[in-house]
Amino acid sequence: MSSFQTGTKAAVLAAISFSIPSLVSTYRERLGLTELKVSKAKFNENVLFKYQVPELKVLSPYYTVVTHMFHHKDLEHFLWNMYTLTSSTLYLDVGFEQTAFLFIGGGITGLLTHIFKWKSKLTLSPEPADNINSVSVMDTLLPKELPQGLSKIINEDNFKNVRDSYNQVRNQLTNKVFSICGSSAGVYALVGAETVQIVCDLFKTIFGHGNSRRRKSIKNKESEYGREEAEEEEEDKNKQVDKLVTLEVNAFSRVNWLIAEILALLRSNESLKHDKILNLAHMNGFIFGATVMVIWKLQNLFGISL
Repeated sequence: MSSFQTGTKAAVLAAISFSIPSLVSTYRERLGLTELKVSKAKFNENVLFKYQVPELKVLSPYYTVVTHMFHHKDLEHFLWNMYTLTSSTLYLDVGFEQTAFLFIGGGITGLLTHIFKWKSKLTLSPEPADNINSVSVMDTLLPKELPQGLSKIINEDNFKNVRDSYNQVRNQLTNKVFSICGSSAGVYALVGAETVQIVCDLFKTIFGHGNSRRRKSIKNKESEYGREEAEEEEEDKNKQVDKLVTLEVNAFSRVNWLIAEILALLRSNESLKHDKILNLAHMNGFIFGATVMVIWKLQNLFGISL
């Protein structure tokens, strides 16, 4: 077993293992683990990436930039992500470090997409009268600060309490808070890299096989063991055909997946806005993985090392 294979499998096992605690937290009641010292809310608070927009503010520890990728909303989400992660990672077989780079990089790309897309949608700016949203209305109607003159009517301590309560309510009405969880964007990065690898393997199989057959044909004519060589060529041909069929099936499944995501992005239903942002995060994760893989391929082609 090569070091790459060992590293790749270690990456898969690590991704699955790091996801187990969140799965246990999600189903703790069903598992009869309600007496755990860490509550479900406390666990989520320290795992999910939580932020507020349009005034961008991170509301959770910064390490949740990574930990949110190992949280899954339910068992189905976990199984689907882990199945896809495993199949794509083992096909790529690029080792632990590169697999981790693709997965974490894709996850961060999806996170940034989520943040800045919502930030741009909820940024308070002048809008046409027929397109005013509730956030803009609340921001216009509610003053940013209570008038200082109130401190003369009520004592200073009461004024501070009233001001803090007012600011809290105003923030809830004029800002939106989001929590991000799930490894989907990271998984899509691996799928993007895998898609590039499949395309490269297809070209290599289609065009490389023809050259191999020509070389063997010449060799057969020069060899007294032509029949044995012909049998080897036939066996090699069958293997190449099987490989080509497998690659075509893989390519077809990835193209279908990509088309489904693109169609989801093209939906115009306003009620699906949140889902569309998630689809965009997935797509950007895919693009990240594909781009990184293309760069790695070019580095290998031209012998460039970083």
